[in-house]
Amino acid sequence: MTLTTHATIGAVIGHAVGNPVLAFIFGFISHFIVDMVPHGDTGLSDNFRIHKRKRKRAVAYVIIDAIVAIFFVLIIANTRDIESVRTFSWGIVGGVLPDLIVGLFEVTKAPFLKWFIRLHFFFHDFFVHRKGDVPLYYAIMAQVVLIAYLQTKL
Repeated sequence: MTLTTHATIGAVIGHAVGNPVLAFIFGFISHFIVDMVPHGDTGLSDNFRIHKRKRKRAVAYVIIDAIVAIFFVLIIANTRDIESVRTFSWGIVGGVLPDLIVGLFEVTKAPFLKWFIRLHFFFHDFFVHRKGDVPLYYAIMAQVVLIAYLQTKL
């Protein structure tokens, strides 16, 4: 999933639970559950993790994704009358943190994060390795529709 999708889901969770700690925990858990849905980025992930020469495309995708997520969150935060910015924010942090940890591992190769990487990709690839992935274009379009719907819940 895109960071924007994870951030949006985290924001909605934060808005729904009303407690910053629960918003973070449920946002974090939601990341793994949502990542189980095939979402077209397995090729990009493999390009980065396995095919080192194709990293530029994967890195460009992540940078664009992060910029869009930041702008989306800022737009929502500045155009909605959010009751608790704290729960909204902690839901977002929990929702995107697993991908940030993966990025940290890719940069540092810290051995103490290997267990987390295995956990993350267990969920990320759960159905993809059994049933196959969907085309990235369709996945992004579906996520745009999901984001548009979810932002109405804030």
